[in-house]
Amino acid sequence: MLIKNSVFVVTGGASNDFGRATVKVLLEEGANVVICDLPTKFLHIYGDDKAIFLPVNITSEKDVQTLLTVVQEKYKRLDGIVNCVDFYEKLGVYDLKLKEPHSLEKFTEIINENILGIFNLLRLTLPLLVENKPKVRSGRGIIINMTNNSSFDGDKETCAYSASKAAIQGLTEALSEELEGHRIRCVCISTSLASHNKLSKEPNDYFHWNQKESIVMDEPRKFGQLVKADIESTVIRATNITIDNLKNS
Repeated sequence: MLIKNSVFVVTGGASNDFGRATVKVLLEEGANVVICDLPTKFLHIYGDDKAIFLPVNITSEKDVQTLLTVVQEKYKRLDGIVNCVDFYEKLGVYDLKLKEPHSLEKFTEIINENILGIFNLLRLTLPLLVENKPKVRSGRGIIINMTNNSSFDGDKETCAYSASKAAIQGLTEALSEELEGHRIRCVCISTSLASHNKLSKEPNDYFHWNQKESIVMDEPRKFGQLVKADIESTVIRATNITIDNLKNS
């Protein structure tokens, strides 16, 4: 797919480094970008007339319907969705020191943010992609979901987060099969670090042993490059592309 003048929705495009890197790459390539996120003071980094920001909670059907209305009225179409929503909070299953189970409320919050929100967005926006006329060598559109290496290589106190990311990978692969006949590609990109979410309730210390290295700040850039490569590809689908900075830095 040619990125220039195409229309993309990017969730988490203002509040975390991976989303911001994605928006940057797409704008550099001449795309129209609709940034969906909770209100954030970091929005000032976007000074491009091809980018618009919508305060959207993707777990809200009303908010997503508002997004659809804006996209249809302004652009008349949607070519791709890049989901960079990434909510991390330490949570295991049972606290062996305090001898009490971990909070079901916190587990539900992580699941809602990382899974239900993306499912809600996809189920409501898919009709816009399906309605597109297929383009030569690019089909009707693309969906890229960000997941995390913890989905297959979890660490201590990441049970909820790891489970949510594994679910996204499974959802993406199943959805890819469902949409293959409609020529809509679905891809996962798996990062080795949780995002530096500006809206997080606690400092992000996932894989804290690696955060002093410069590769931490380089990973979002690599993620953005992979988003670009996936969009421009004509064959990548139903797969999980892994970023492993420990091996490739």
